[in-house]
Amino acid sequence: MKMQKQKIIEREDKIKATRTVYCYYFPEIRKIVDKIVKNYPHNIFLSSITPGLDNFHLPIIEKFVKYNEKLIPGLKDFKFRYFTDGSRQGIFHILVELKCKEPNTKIYVLKGEYEGYKEYAVRIGTKIQEVEENEDFSKLESGIFFISNPSGRDGNIIPNEFVKNICKYHRVIYDLAYVGLTQKYSFDVDYPNIIAVMASMSKPFGMYYYRAGFAFTKEPMETLIANKWFKNIFSLVVTEKVLDGIKPQQLYKKYKLIQERIVNKLNKEHNIKLKASDVILLANTAERIEPFIRDKFCRLCLTPYFLEEEGK
Repeated sequence: MKMQKQKIIEREDKIKATRTVYCYYFPEIRKIVDKIVKNYPHNIFLSSITPGLDNFHLPIIEKFVKYNEKLIPGLKDFKFRYFTDGSRQGIFHILVELKCKEPNTKIYVLKGEYEGYKEYAVRIGTKIQEVEENEDFSKLESGIFFISNPSGRDGNIIPNEFVKNICKYHRVIYDLAYVGLTQKYSFDVDYPNIIAVMASMSKPFGMYYYRAGFAFTKEPMETLIANKWFKNIFSLVVTEKVLDGIKPQQLYKKYKLIQERIVNKLNKEHNIKLKASDVILLANTAERIEPFIRDKFCRLCLTPYFLEEEGK
């Protein structure tokens, strides 16, 4: 028994995947950035007085909406749009608004969900309740669900019907940070109880450190209005060039094959039973691999292996 446990520990030490999802800074994105900085866009920054940069983000947000019109068709109907420094900023501001305006409203997440919701909540004195996936949502006190889809739990797509069922009884903050890294799927955000959608350039394009994201809401977010003055213009320039230079599904089609090759290699080398997640950066398994446990399953980020593949 002791020897078996030691073998398991040794196996886990050899797996180079990470528990935290570190974005893969795709080579295609690096090439686009190289072109931008070769002729650094000083002219854009110099136009801060005339014609001004307060609305610089608006056409780029519209470009993002059109870019994803087949994946998130209902996004166009969200009236209020904000450029954020990643989806996390929108999430934090919504939690603060709830704390101020609805301090008694229950906030829920599914077990094993993205840790950021709880990490931000606990630091402003807000509690988040974890619930099982097979919960009877009608019996929970009416509240707000934070849902990531594709799911941060295992990297797989949650069917629209599942979200629709939650929407019958609760409002939803829909976090679509992984959209663009999976096969084609139309994420339905048209339900009346989906009150906000968060999106980001971080995971789909590996642009984590560019801090480029979006918040789409049905009611004004007062604390995000000031972002029109304090946004990162360079991140917006990169965002626009990436949306112009990378076709929808382009990265998925190329890197899905590499993901499957990595997963097969890991299974063979470590005698495990990983499955390639819908999100190409991730793999998951019901087998217990200690560093990667999230509720009833494990999720592994494969970015270190994608970096290895570059040299081949």
